[in-house]
Amino acid sequence: METVVSKKRRRRFKQTLALGERLLMAASLARDAAEQMPPGAERTKLLMKAREAEAIAQLEQCLSTRRQSHEQRR
Repeated sequence: METVVSKKRRRRFKQTLALGERLLMAASLARDAAEQMPPGAERTKLLMKAREAEAIAQLEQCLSTRRQSHEQRR
């Protein structure tokens, strides 16, 4: 009994903005949307999403800076 396994093709595309820039844009959009909403659970979710995106952008910047300084030492 033979089984045929088909591979899914990955749809790849080149990112035009760096990860940090995309995260900061997402944070800004979430914050803007939250400002338009009345206080409540949805607004809180959007504000949390904005804070998380900003924190991840800072972490990514820190890691990329470390990587660059490590490569320069070599």
